[in-house]
Amino acid sequence: MAIIPKPPFPNVPKAPGVPQLARSNLFPASPGPVIGLALALGKLWQSIFAQPQWGIYKTNPPNTKDASGIETVTIVAKRTPVVVPDSFGEFAYRNEWAVSDFPVQEGAFANYDKVSQPFEIMVRLYKGGTKEARKKFLDSIEAIAGTLDLYDIVTPEKSYVGVNVMRYEVTRRGARGAYFLSEVDLYFREIRTVTAAYTSTAVTTQNAQNPSAQSVTNTGSVQAQPTTLKTGELQ
Repeated sequence: MAIIPKPPFPNVPKAPGVPQLARSNLFPASPGPVIGLALALGKLWQSIFAQPQWGIYKTNPPNTKDASGIETVTIVAKRTPVVVPDSFGEFAYRNEWAVSDFPVQEGAFANYDKVSQPFEIMVRLYKGGTKEARKKFLDSIEAIAGTLDLYDIVTPEKSYVGVNVMRYEVTRRGARGAYFLSEVDLYFREIRTVTAAYTSTAVTTQNAQNPSAQSVTNTGSVQAQPTTLKTGELQ
């Protein structure tokens, strides 16, 4: 039986995707890419001390215009979250459209309109630590729940702006719930602000049945006439 000698080096082309192999004694295998220690420590430090990508912030005040029409822009360098939990647990977003279907002309049913409803968001927060820290956390939630202010919910992919707190729920379960707030749910709803427009409408009461309801009609200018009083007349 003939023995086929094993080639000392693989006979493979040097192409993208091919491992870096030694092809002869003169051309040993080159070392693979290695992440430097400094770069690896930098990435680790960044992942630990990077700013969180989740947060609930107060909406920046809108731009205002003075009497001359000049717009004033309010610039906020850094916003502070209104609620600071240990972590965000769950996030739920709901957006729906109402399609009307009710009797219209000639008693027929028809889907004739589609209206976008304000979106709603549920955020579950976790908070541990000392009793004072948990109390401060619940106080911060109560402080924003009863206001008419607008807030922004920031997530890694998208920010949801202009929402207000509808309600919040605190659920504590088991022995762990006595020392750890694991189910603090905040419910938000989008608030769409609009500018009120007022119009004046003239009301015609000339044909009113009651004479007292008729409007005053100016038929011309009346010139004042001087009066002369005789001796003995009452003044």
